[in-house]
Amino acid sequence: MARLLEEQDPTIRKPALKTASKLAGYIASSIAVQTQAVQRALPAVEERLADLAQAFVLEIVTEAQRRFDPRLNRFKAAPLSPSPSSPISLPTDWAGSVAGPTVIEKHFGIPRSTLFRWQKRDEAIALRTGSSRFVFPLKQFVDARPADGIAALITLFGNHRSAWQWLMAPNEKFGTTSPIDVLLSGNIAEVIAAARLYLQQSA
Repeated sequence: MARLLEEQDPTIRKPALKTASKLAGYIASSIAVQTQAVQRALPAVEERLADLAQAFVLEIVTEAQRRFDPRLNRFKAAPLSPSPSSPISLPTDWAGSVAGPTVIEKHFGIPRSTLFRWQKRDEAIALRTGSSRFVFPLKQFVDARPADGIAALITLFGNHRSAWQWLMAPNEKFGTTSPIDVLLSGNIAEVIAAARLYLQQSA
């Protein structure tokens, strides 16, 4: 489990890795002891597992933040995001897993030159950190390329940061699912239409 998580996201921190591994074990053991009748019924909720898991994890993260430091309540767990104008909203606070070009090249085989070319052409989202450095949200990449629809959304929003914040925040059109997850499931036209509607209503 731990190795799988590290392969998926090489930036994951050890505390998160430990908690995720423990949580997976607790969930698996809890399901295994259910009655046979319950086990037979479980496939009925398979199509909602992603939504249920996201809500469950959001509750855990919120509680963890509250216990660790009450001041962290001003931060929202991903996929929720603070205001673009917030002085504390660094990418590491809201953007999900992000990494710089060196890490991405090492673990995913995407050359730095390719990343910068995608960034310059507005084909991949790059977020500025507190310095002049850029990081790239890892979730946008599918098979070592930006997911279909990313470039179109950058064009619509006019900048990378706004596009990714919208993609990561739950949208009422998609229930508890964030637009990026809908995009990755292949519903590109639906996500772009929702983005256009959002921008029209925000104008």
